[in-house]
Amino acid sequence: MRPHPVRRALLLLLATCLTPACAGGVRHRPEALNYWRPGARTARFPATAVTGATAPAGSPSTADGAGAPADPAGVPAAAGTAVPAAPAPSPATAAARPAAATATPARAELRTVATGPSGPAGTITPAPGSTATSGPPAPGTAGGSRSGGGPVPAPGPAPAPAPGGGTTIGVTKDAVTLGIFYPRTGFYTGIFRNVPVVTQAAVDEAGLINGRRLVIKYYDDGSENPSTIQLEEKRAKDEALTYASLVSESNAILAPLADQHKIPLVVGNMDEKLAESLTYAFPVYGYWARMATVLPGFIKNVLGAGAKKIGVVYEGTSTATDAKNAFKAKAREAGLAVVYEQPIAVNQSTCANEVANLQSHGAEVVFMMNGPLGAICMLRDAKALGYRPTWTGVGVSWALNLVAAASGGSADGIRFLSTTTTLDTPAGQRYSEMMRRAAPDSGAADDDALLLWYSFIRSAIEGLRRAGPDLSREGLLRTWETKMTGYDSGYLPPPTFGPGNRSGPLAFGVTACCTNGRWTTPGPGWRPVY
Repeated sequence: MRPHPVRRALLLLLATCLTPACAGGVRHRPEALNYWRPGARTARFPATAVTGATAPAGSPSTADGAGAPADPAGVPAAAGTAVPAAPAPSPATAAARPAAATATPARAELRTVATGPSGPAGTITPAPGSTATSGPPAPGTAGGSRSGGGPVPAPGPAPAPAPGGGTTIGVTKDAVTLGIFYPRTGFYTGIFRNVPVVTQAAVDEAGLINGRRLVIKYYDDGSENPSTIQLEEKRAKDEALTYASLVSESNAILAPLADQHKIPLVVGNMDEKLAESLTYAFPVYGYWARMATVLPGFIKNVLGAGAKKIGVVYEGTSTATDAKNAFKAKAREAGLAVVYEQPIAVNQSTCANEVANLQSHGAEVVFMMNGPLGAICMLRDAKALGYRPTWTGVGVSWALNLVAAASGGSADGIRFLSTTTTLDTPAGQRYSEMMRRAAPDSGAADDDALLLWYSFIRSAIEGLRRAGPDLSREGLLRTWETKMTGYDSGYLPPPTFGPGNRSGPLAFGVTACCTNGRWTTPGPGWRPVY
């Protein structure tokens, strides 16, 4: 007897739902499961220190409000124990440079509530007549949260077709989207927590970009966390026309991904060798490695310390290690005596051993090639131990008011080779006045770390403006290669770019600490040599 047609249809439906073809069968599909399975965290492995000791393994921690863990470097042992080594040029970074790895999705739109040098985040007052918008989108709009069981975001407006062809993701008839990567979680959160406040002020100041509103979408870099960056970029590539990212080791992860997806990326600092090997990354701060080759002349001719013994402190990132090596080679040519090298971790909190090592080797000048957290640690512990060398450094690294304040005045007297301006200059004063109007309760007006951010974002916005109304990723790439050389914002040295040329700024200035607790610019202008 032949089965009834309806019964046969029901039997077929039941058989289908018991196989992977049915939605419930997704458990048999590894590629689907892997999207939600936490990725193996690639730990930074320790390098061998000058003394031969190794650094303790870093303890994993969960990023604030995100599914992907932060990746802090190991904290050293207390004074009197073996000197810890800093991480080597990060294998996590190297492993992250290919395509994005599998990781737990980060909650990109979650705002962390943290205190920092700028105090509580303020409320933006848009400039009169401004239609620019930024900040996390409302639920149900493109770019809304995709984690935590929230609503699935509705599709955004279709990209506007470029008259000359090209990729127009993030561009509509009325708006263009810029993707901002910054530390929303991890050890740099406090320093950068007011980034949306300052970015919004810059957007309001800019107004329409060739008739379009500038829309900002924010993405977490987890304070240099590879899995967070990989996951966020996977989303960003389908939402933003172009990216901007400041933190150097985050850029070592993000820039190769942007290159792979052919997305123009404006960066602050990054590894010079890596940047020169890529097509889509454009640095608007001076490379640490290039500035480090100018530093020996600065030590001899500005600091008057050519006959003194020099020590070098450096974090174990590729950007800092390359700068340290470039400095040593140039110092040797200049006849300077480098007597000791001391690695430290990016977020090191105890530096008594490192200070004691420099002191015991007789270092009279110390070149610190690390970020603000390591600088606070070194300066504070040096003061506690009565060690008073001539400190110096280069680039966007640690010449910040928050370092001066947290180190208890031990930064006083430092002169530094810089690639940015300070709050006391006419440009810095304009920034402060703008932020007092835009966000009077945020503390951003007096925060020089956010002045650096504002200077950087101005360049990203100017690139979009110079690209004209017919926006595409390909057109924006050509704009950065052919129309941004010599751009003088008044905040940064003019950069140099071209097809195959990612030189960035080639001239630098001097900043000094401190007047009333603030870094200042003793003389205007940028110079290629000292």
